[in-house]
Parts: sequence; structure tokens; C-alpha cells
Amino acid sequence: MKRIVLAVVITLSMFILSACTLGNSDSPKEKVKAFLDKYKNQDSEVLSDLDETISSEYTGEYKDRYKTLMVNQYKNMDYKITDEVIDGNTAIVTADITVYDYSSALENADDYLTKHESEFYRNSSDETSKEESSENKITDNKEIDNDKFLEYKLGLLEKVSDKKTYTIDFSLTKENDTWKLDSLTDTDIEKIHGIYSE
Repeated sequence: MKRIVLAVVITLSMFILSACTLGNSDSPKEKVKAFLDKYKNQDSEVLSDLDETISSEYTGEYKDRYKTLMVNQYKNMDYKITDEVIDGNTAIVTADITVYDYSSALENADDYLTKHESEFYRNSSDETSKEESSENKITDNKEIDNDKFLEYKLGLLEKVSDKKTYTIDFSLTKENDTWKLDSLTDTDIEKIHGIYSE
């Protein structure tokens, strides 16, 4: 699941790269605020990128449930900009981001799978070709049913109410008198989505 979540995160990072100008905000702090507000306010570009990414990973009910989780994450995100350091044409803006702690749920799901693997075995009546099952874990001639495990993981994610605060240093560069947000690291993107595990 973390791999699938990361795929969503990486695709959304492409949105970040395409939206780094974010209007004509005067200061680096305002650029970061505008960027985070796009998530918090479920900007149409953010949701469009989310839809596109989820459609390539999920179908039907799983797609809808996962989108609901991510939209809920965005709209319930809190942030506080704590520092702004400008040095010529570069700047660092520090923000504390508070999001749902999805990382703990993902870790708990993986731990549970390790200890209770047989609960997720594919039923012998399930028909699956070798191509379809190439991502399934095979143990003692038993295959893990990804749908069963995904159902379990989504169930845990949907119960998450605890939040976690991360600190992110956003770097910006001034080009033609306009501050532009530099690319975020994978770690920073995972923090925004609540899936970063220390």
C-alpha cells in the first residue's frame, strides 16, 4: 500500500513542479502559503491529478475510498509557517504541517500481514493468471490476495484520527523577480500526505 500511496504522491509532485509559480505572491512565505492552501482547499488541479493517479492504481470502490481518504487528509491539514530566511535569490520557508498519521496505520497493516498471513490467502476457487498475480506474495504455495489485504489496509486508514506534525523546509528561488517553489523531496511529499515513517 505504501508503494501505491507513494505512486500517488510522486504523481502529485509533478503537479507541484507545474504549479511552482502559484500566482504573483510577493514573498517566499506567501508562495508556500499559496501552495499549501491548494491542498487544504482541494484545488481543482490537485483533485484532477489525484483522480488521474488513483485511476491508474485502483478501480471501483477502492478508488472512491482512497480518494475520500486523500481529500480528507488535504482538507484537515493544518499548517503554521514558522520561519522565512531570504538570502539573495534563494529562500527557505519552514512550516509545521499537521496531518492524519496514515503512516502508523500502514505500518500496523504490514505488521499484521506478517503475523497473520494466512488470513489473506487467496481462496482456492479464485481464478488468477500468473501475470495478474505477479505482485502477490507466494508463501508455501499460498498466494496473498491483494484485494483482501487492500480492504484491510483501507479499513485501518479510514479509522485514523490521530494526527502528526512534521517540519518541512521549503526552498524557493527568485527568477525574473518572481519567487518559485523548488521541487520537494520525496520525504517532504510523504509528510504532506501523512505517510512518512521515521
